[in-house]
Amino acid sequence: MTGPEGLKPSYDEWMYWTQVIVDRLTTVTYVYGNPPHPDVFMPDRERQTKLSLTVDVLRHLHEQTDLNDLHVPHESTDAGERETRFITALQPLYVDVLRRMPTWSDDMQKLLKSPWYDNCAGKLANILFRGPDGRETEGLGSGYPENGRLPEVIEKLLEREAISDIRAPRIEKPRFTDPNMRREELAKLWVKKNSSFLRSAGRMD
Repeated sequence: MTGPEGLKPSYDEWMYWTQVIVDRLTTVTYVYGNPPHPDVFMPDRERQTKLSLTVDVLRHLHEQTDLNDLHVPHESTDAGERETRFITALQPLYVDVLRRMPTWSDDMQKLLKSPWYDNCAGKLANILFRGPDGRETEGLGSGYPENGRLPEVIEKLLEREAISDIRAPRIEKPRFTDPNMRREELAKLWVKKNSSFLRSAGRMD
């Protein structure tokens, strides 16, 4: 889910990518806490410190994000103000996540004994580095934006937020839609809802 480059990211985009970050960092914390190979290169104290720091990042993300807001459009009179507060609070967390991503990727490559680009060592590593179900923009990759994937997405979200004046519209989700709609389905709905706008912005084939 990526909107037009000429607009600030929509609230739905921020919530979508926040959940993607949470998903990847959940795997990172699992690997720090449960190294899959007996010959762990990292001293236990250092590994536990890094685990604790990553859990803190996850906690801050959860504090700012009510996952139900990913699915339910706000209709109250102060909806815009509340959404702006959420987005404002998320931005420094994204900056922090982007700064930490190279270290996370490097540690995960070593702990999982896996390259990040392709031929990953097993399903967990493949999802972590390359994203689930072929969605490479959701993968941790090398941790550096210049190599694409999730770090590049985060960098572009922050750039769009900084340079644009108008925010992309939210999804108006049909009332009959399952409240537990999966993120993949939400992304398809967002594209369908905004397809004409995306075409005019040159973002669709």
